[in-house]
Amino acid sequence: MTIRSTLLKLHKYNFLLVLALALVTLVAVVKLQSLPQVQFLVFLCLIFFYLTWALLYHKLDKTLTLEVMLEYILTALLALVVAYGALL
Repeated sequence: MTIRSTLLKLHKYNFLLVLALALVTLVAVVKLQSLPQVQFLVFLCLIFFYLTWALLYHKLDKTLTLEVMLEYILTALLALVVAYGALL
């Protein structure tokens, strides 16, 4: 079984994985209220995971186009700007 076939079989769980990681990140950010730089770093890790996972998934699914790539990159950059403004 290849990575591609495994990833595509788990298609319905991809959203749940990202959602679970986002919830864990939210809990970590709340617990680390006295350390804004660490909060930002934790959030930055979530953004990096989101971007990497999405691009990898679309690449393996053979649906990665320039428009899809730009959408994910711009969404990640927007989240980065919002997190920077809110946390630092």
